[in-house]
Amino acid sequence: MASTIEEPKRRRARRQTPALRRQDLLAVTISCLAQLGPRGTTGREICRRAGVSHGLLRHYFSNPDNLLLETYQELCDSFIARFAEELAAGYADPWKTIDRLFEVHFSDEWSNPDILGAWIAFWALVRNNPDFAAVSVDYNARLQTLLAQAVARLPEGPVPPRDIAALVSATMDGLWLDYSLSSERLPRARALELAKTMLRRLAPPG
Repeated sequence: MASTIEEPKRRRARRQTPALRRQDLLAVTISCLAQLGPRGTTGREICRRAGVSHGLLRHYFSNPDNLLLETYQELCDSFIARFAEELAAGYADPWKTIDRLFEVHFSDEWSNPDILGAWIAFWALVRNNPDFAAVSVDYNARLQTLLAQAVARLPEGPVPPRDIAALVSATMDGLWLDYSLSSERLPRARALELAKTMLRRLAPPG
């Protein structure tokens, strides 16, 4: 029976598009990183968990020997792209754009144990590896640019736009970390309520 069950799974895996297969491998890498840390996240372990050969791993990643750096870059790019989508939506309500950024940040896609564990590992790597530090600098610069564009849509108020962007970023990160560590201590709905309240205190509606 075991071989009968496993064979269709292998056929389905072969029929996956390259993009889907790569996304699966990225998800396995992130999960492995969250559970085992950078040292335990080897190409061999990722292949074992994903049920693929090392040759296939080389096919889907430009540099399997530096897989963690590529995964970090991919995660940063995906996060920025998701934020950019909300910015491009052109909501009539200028507060809604930043509200949506908070909602994306607290969604299941970006607020789950694997993502939290992977980010913690990446933060450690950023402090000790110049390649990871360079990705981090680029990611934060792009994020701040998007936030500045979103804040620029708000009406002028007592707080300078640059300060609003910095406070939105800090609030987003702080509440996200608190929520990710314990959704019982800080439920998602409460985190979003606090974030949106903070925004409207900094830039009050007319």
